[in-house]
Amino acid sequence: MSNTLLRIYPSELKIPFELKRQNSGILELTNKTDHHVAFKVKTTNPRKYSVRPTTGIVLPRGSCGITISMQPPKEIPTDYNCKDKFLIQSVVVEDGTTQKDIHSDM
Repeated sequence: MSNTLLRIYPSELKIPFELKRQNSGILELTNKTDHHVAFKVKTTNPRKYSVRPTTGIVLPRGSCGITISMQPPKEIPTDYNCKDKFLIQSVVVEDGTTQKDIHSDM
């Protein structure tokens, strides 16, 4: 899509699975514009994942790493086909906007 503000890498995150251990993966957001871009990360399963940071500002042509951690599984699930999804919302913001200015209703 040519009108996207952020490049997200990888496009599909694979988190390794180990019993009784918190497992993580990293997404890299790269601002493709000459403007400041605010972002917010949402998931379909917030009890299962910890996302840090959940919101932020990416500087023009800059990058930001996001760590997505899966809560430690206690047992191997019978249905290992994961259908969890993440949504990264983004919007151009004015220079000087801070992370505190990003509203929860973004």
